Amino acid sequence: MSRHLDAHEAAAQLGVSVSTLYAYVSRGLIRSEPIAGTRRRHYRQEDVKRLRERKRARRDPSRTARRALHFGGMPVLESGLTNIEAGQLSYRGHDVALWSQTATLEETAALLWQAPFPDDTPPGDVDWRQVLAWRKRLSVAASLHLYLTLAAAKDAAGMDLRPQGVRRTGARILRGLAAVAAGRRPRDASVASSLCRGWDVRARGARALIDQALVLTADHELNVSAFTARCVASAGSPPYAAVTAALAALEGYKHGGNTARVTAMMNEAGATKDPRATLAKRLRDGRTPSGFGHPLYPDGDPRAQALWAALTKFRPRSRALQHAQRCADAGRTLLDEEPNIDFALVTLARVLDLPDDAPFALFALGRTVGWIAHTLEQYASNQMIRPRARYTGPGHVPRDES
Repeated sequence: MSRHLDAHEAAAQLGVSVSTLYAYVSRGLIRSEPIAGTRRRHYRQEDVKRLRERKRARRDPSRTARRALHFGGMPVLESGLTNIEAGQLSYRGHDVALWSQTATLEETAALLWQAPFPDDTPPGDVDWRQVLAWRKRLSVAASLHLYLTLAAAKDAAGMDLRPQGVRRTGARILRGLAAVAAGRRPRDASVASSLCRGWDVRARGARALIDQALVLTADHELNVSAFTARCVASAGSPPYAAVTAALAALEGYKHGGNTARVTAMMNEAGATKDPRATLAKRLRDGRTPSGFGHPLYPDGDPRAQALWAALTKFRPRSRALQHAQRCADAGRTLLDEEPNIDFALVTLARVLDLPDDAPFALFALGRTVGWIAHTLEQYASNQMIRPRARYTGPGHVPRDES
């Protein structure tokens, strides 16, 4: 699918003349690029869409407010954490694909939290024998919730909403959750090292891969879990409450819980040894294959691309990687979409022979850093998030908004 428009198409979508389109270009509102071998130029579709939304917002603010809560709507909050623009993702001005190649999750926390990571902060004081016993019986998501509940009950310092207090609480939460996901008592080690120890990952270079996956999932602007964390923080609730609520949102099959669907799909494709037939059957059954496409990245998810490149370099002849490649090729053929971060996390888990729930655990641990960053911003703003609802119940008289 083309991501560019010619001058007449762009002008038509904006409802202006071609000369006005050129004026928009000269003012930097729309980017144009030369067409190789010709004197003509084409125009970025995303810029045209953004400008069209801005014009609609001025004409009908109420319509814009309704759309703001969905993908593709206008921004609703200010944040200095993550920028998604032109198919690229950055944390505080750092290109995430490049940053993830060398940075650890703790260094990423320091970047997003704007302070050194509190290395001297141990995890919450809980009965680890009890927690780890339950970990063997519960899903990883349920185990993480259990830990948060038990730790919050004993962590009086978790009510400190000053920036440094929130950072120290965030470090305790992160280390505790890592220990639960690993299924081992916590040690004074990085999150990636804890996971490698708990999952018995010993291959050279594997720890760096796991760290890269954690960094790539650390934040993604106002996704539903981050927005949930901000809403809870805006009410003055402590970080434990914000992370608990955000984790509940992440579990949904439309969010981080989608990794379980990708795992099931890839297992099914492996059993039939025909990924294309597996994905085609899912389409016939009315089940869109999971792990492909992202509304914010029409040309492909840069997080998935970065992790895929690292996996290819790490173990290019891996059977698991080759199987994932066949699944990815089938998705491109049938859906005309690229693999997303969910697909890449599942591929990582299969290449390293991690537990089936490892992709979700990686997602949750990485994103915990982002959730804490969002709570820091929200506490600093001292504003409650409280949008209004448009009443449509009994007695509602529809208005003509044309």
